[in-house]
Amino acid sequence: MSEILTLPPEVEEIEDDEDILQDAIADADDVGDEYRNPFPAEYVVGILGHRGGGKTALLAFYLFNCLAHGDTVFTNLNLYPEKLGIENKPLPLDQDHLLKFDPSLQKAVLGIEEVGMWIEKKRGMSTTSIIQEKFLQLVIRKKNLRIFYTNQSSILPSALAEQTDIVIQGYDVFFCDWAREYNLARGTTFLYDECDCTGIFGRINRHWQFRLRKANRLWNKFDTYQMQDPYAWGRKTIIRGGEQVVDLDTGESYSASEEGIRAWQKDVSAFSIALRKIIGSYESTGFMELARKHKAVEEMDDRLVFSVEKLRKALVTVRAQKRQDAEKAYNELRALASQGQLARFGQGQGRIELAKPISEEIIGN
Repeated sequence: MSEILTLPPEVEEIEDDEDILQDAIADADDVGDEYRNPFPAEYVVGILGHRGGGKTALLAFYLFNCLAHGDTVFTNLNLYPEKLGIENKPLPLDQDHLLKFDPSLQKAVLGIEEVGMWIEKKRGMSTTSIIQEKFLQLVIRKKNLRIFYTNQSSILPSALAEQTDIVIQGYDVFFCDWAREYNLARGTTFLYDECDCTGIFGRINRHWQFRLRKANRLWNKFDTYQMQDPYAWGRKTIIRGGEQVVDLDTGESYSASEEGIRAWQKDVSAFSIALRKIIGSYESTGFMELARKHKAVEEMDDRLVFSVEKLRKALVTVRAQKRQDAEKAYNELRALASQGQLARFGQGQGRIELAKPISEEIIGN
């Protein structure tokens, strides 16, 4: 018979701390050992601070410890674990791992020096940044990743800030007020302020301090001046076919190579509408009839060609309202030719060429 699933008992008010402890012991009786690990299998630690504040030294310290414990470590920081007698070697980390959600990241450790070079706030809508954001939001917890990163700025991309469990601010004790009095050496002792941002290490917003001593022993074990190119993946990737364009207004999706054609078609369509209105007004006012009667217009497949001299002679032959309408149309035609978009002058302004609208069938094709 299958086990009957029941809900936990209703919530209770707590009398004192002793009650909490006794209840917690009782509640844990039937829970497996995998839930008794004081720390989760995955967490994100951000190490922030100014130049020379001990960020890279602490990152190297953490990564060396992970390597010594046999963890798979990916990092863009050049480490020399062999100088510490550690046989396990770090693996290079580039954007390829993030963009492809590489399977080798499972239960791995990522050490990212200067994370601001990788996830740029100013390019929040770029394809790379969007993929990185999804990586941070979805993959960290699913692949049991531990991530340690450094950054000079305390202002982080929102997707990264949301996933950071611990924030560490470091500074060199050498810069304290009493450092000169005791002749302290720069880069040897670092003090760090640590904050639990998510409660993953005890309690949300709990602050404490710790120190890293004799950091000078790590100086020649890493190289902070030579970092791997985070976009090395782009240098070995061939992208064919251009970009994809998604029109959020129409819902259409098409390749970038079509964008110019579509823009041209829109322009032609707009011009055709305008041209139909212009030529329609010429027909309704009798201007076209007057031009045809005096052979002042030649109708070609793609344009109408007006003779300026013959139009002037034709205007003399009409009177009253017809004369006013014809002169108005003639002046508008000359104005269009001056603009050079729908019409243009030809042969020393002796003629005016007016484009003819393109049929809807041609535009559609």
